[in-house]
Amino acid sequence: MKKNKPKTMGKNIDRDVELCRTTNARVSSQMMRTLVSHEIPFTQNWVRVPFYKRVAYNGAKEVCVISTHYNQYQRARRVLDHMEVVYRERMILHAV
Repeated sequence: MKKNKPKTMGKNIDRDVELCRTTNARVSSQMMRTLVSHEIPFTQNWVRVPFYKRVAYNGAKEVCVISTHYNQYQRARRVLDHMEVVYRERMILHAV
């Protein structure tokens, strides 16, 4: 009898990397509009910040984490780098 090999979905599954974080809802919506207009795939998650780590986020209870696929990271980073300074000051960009 042949053994059934487990099915794999491909090597590019689950290769999302964190693009940026922000505590400001207005900045996160502007980032989403910018990424959508440039047709860059992304995911948005609101993560609860533990009480003792809120000092790092100026007392915010939640942080918006925007992730994108590993292959699209450079393109997304260039798009976010061209955003207005007002929005860029309020986000934390991550380097891969």
